[in-house]
Amino acid sequence: MSLVIPMVILMQQHLVAAGSTLVAKKMQYDLNIRQPFYGVSPEKRHKIFKLAQAHTTINNIEDYQRLLLWLWSGIYREERYLALDAGEYYTDYQTLASFDIYLEMLDAADNVDILDRLASNLIGKVILQHRDLEHYLIQWRESDNVWLKRASLLAHLHHQQQTNVTLLSETILYLAADKSMLVQQAMGQVLNAYSQIDFDFVDSFIKNNIALLTPLCRREARKLTMMENSTVN
Repeated sequence: MSLVIPMVILMQQHLVAAGSTLVAKKMQYDLNIRQPFYGVSPEKRHKIFKLAQAHTTINNIEDYQRLLLWLWSGIYREERYLALDAGEYYTDYQTLASFDIYLEMLDAADNVDILDRLASNLIGKVILQHRDLEHYLIQWRESDNVWLKRASLLAHLHHQQQTNVTLLSETILYLAADKSMLVQQAMGQVLNAYSQIDFDFVDSFIKNNIALLTPLCRREARKLTMMENSTVN
């Protein structure tokens, strides 16, 4: 038996012990999703993951991928959170070899709590290392799936100085008329992140495309950027 399975069982046992029915119902209500929760706070979940790290050593990519998929296939939402915790923690295995696993996880992403971390922290990291994978971002922005559209934007979130500004700009303008708040918010979020790298570019981009960009997108783009010096309203 793979050492990953006892590790997963350990986490599940601790999730059961730490869970709360009342908290679980509130979590499910707040996110408006069908998937059930144990009702475990992020702080308690992080402690459980530390216990699991001490219990089992993940020292090869096969076990890393097994761990992610076992957790991701769990019934409860916190198991998916733990899959993301593990995916982010074992940085050595965030490579091209794991990209198909991330894509499999993406297929089940159904809310911002899952999608945003997956797209920005895992998928985006591999795409930064392998630019030929950017064709996925183009496919996703053209999809009818709102979560794929959001992923096509948030994959750029942590690219900083290495941001493919041309692709990001094209994607934002391509999605500018999209009516989904989830897409509009993500556009503003990535603009906001890149403004910390190149404020002048983002400020000019918003000014030049003010007729295309929604107020929501512009508000999100300005949130933490001290854009009071801008003439954009």
